[in-house]
Amino acid sequence: MLMPSLLLALAAPGGELPPAVCVPASVLPAPSGVEIDRSRIRYGNLADFDPEKGHKVATVRSTEVYTEIPAYKTIVKEGIERGTARWIQLMKEATAQFKKALKTVAATENYVLIVEEGGISGYPTTDATTAIIDAL
Repeated sequence: MLMPSLLLALAAPGGELPPAVCVPASVLPAPSGVEIDRSRIRYGNLADFDPEKGHKVATVRSTEVYTEIPAYKTIVKEGIERGTARWIQLMKEATAQFKKALKTVAATENYVLIVEEGGISGYPTTDATTAIIDAL
């Protein structure tokens, strides 16, 4: 019974909840005004990121990386239909290569996070797309 009373106490005139209660869970503000869309993190753990410590963050354009992965090239070249057994097998291979390249670059460059381009704001980043392609 306490929870409904608390929500009603927080309600703005007209019975609406204040906007702060309605923020999408996927976009979380980090300390110092940094905003990160969790769904766009490609490597690393948001809990390990501390902007106050100056952790290094990179961005990636995943579609550009995938177009350079041999298994994905096979899908495109052969026109393999999405959802087929062959497509699933090749995408599994491509994703494993993508993740391995992300991990390699993150370890080499000491990136705490690698986020899809546009998935972080309010914090300096480095574009690691070319380095990740080179790591394939």
